[in-house]
Amino acid sequence: MFVVSLIISVLLLGVVLGWTKGENRSSRETIVTALLMAIVGIFPVIGCIAQWYIIKARHELEWGGAIATWIVLIIPSAIIAIAIVLAFFGNLFVFMLFP
Repeated sequence: MFVVSLIISVLLLGVVLGWTKGENRSSRETIVTALLMAIVGIFPVIGCIAQWYIIKARHELEWGGAIATWIVLIIPSAIIAIAIVLAFFGNLFVFMLFP
């Protein structure tokens, strides 16, 4: 799940930074940003704020642009992660709901 989420984040980060007028959108910069976000993402609240700061600092955005970028990255990652879990473990959830 981590690798899939990281790949999605790297691919979407360049696109979303274009929408929010962020700088430094090269592949190397987006990969480093996605890795840093993954590292600090293990801490629930502080990690969220740290991810916003990483986006803000590395891509020369304001706080609003950084938060918008983060939201657009998180939503597709969550949807794809849920779809993968349901695809592989969907039958287990059905058995837990209806014993």
